[in-house]
Amino acid sequence: MEPLRSALVAVTDVCFLVFVVAWIAGAVHFGAKSQAGLHGLVRGLRRTLPRRVLLIAGVYVLFTLVGHSRGFWRHLQYWQPELALLGGLLAIASTALLLWARWVLGTMWASVPTVQEHHELRTDGPYRLVRHPIYTGLLGLLLGATLACGFGVWTAFLAVAVPWLLRRVHVEDGLMAHQFGASYDSYRAQVPALIPRLRPTRAGPRPVGHER
Repeated sequence: MEPLRSALVAVTDVCFLVFVVAWIAGAVHFGAKSQAGLHGLVRGLRRTLPRRVLLIAGVYVLFTLVGHSRGFWRHLQYWQPELALLGGLLAIASTALLLWARWVLGTMWASVPTVQEHHELRTDGPYRLVRHPIYTGLLGLLLGATLACGFGVWTAFLAVAVPWLLRRVHVEDGLMAHQFGASYDSYRAQVPALIPRLRPTRAGPRPVGHER
């Protein structure tokens, strides 16, 4: 089973690499197309630099703590080929969802919850299935990696990511409700936040913005 395990770990690594590269490319591409242009993108990066530094520092601390307690995480290792295959497929599907949602969101995307100038409420594409498909994709990618790699240390990353993303969902829902009022209330009533319904509710045309 070791070749299968190594292959699935490699699949998740590729998924994360594709996600990171696509996100950087998307930021540059859509930043150039936005009204502010690349200069606006640079200004935005400078404005959010302290928050980004804190996030990177937090991730570094988490990786360091995890690295110094490998013996503990071995007790949480549980690798089964069926679960691992499911995890690999979930990681691939989640990466595809992330790229799709990022493309549909276009210039409306921001690294922190905010309302952009000339903001529109995006409800097409993956946003017809869930209100926050980017967060759904991130959770799916982490869960897929956890299953494919046999739990272990990935359990810690998942445990940190879930409450953080749920908090982001709460904040963004509040921003969108304040910005779009009844339109967003109607959208929220029909479309779930993160987990799509088996039979999505049909909704009529609505104004088209920014959810992750």
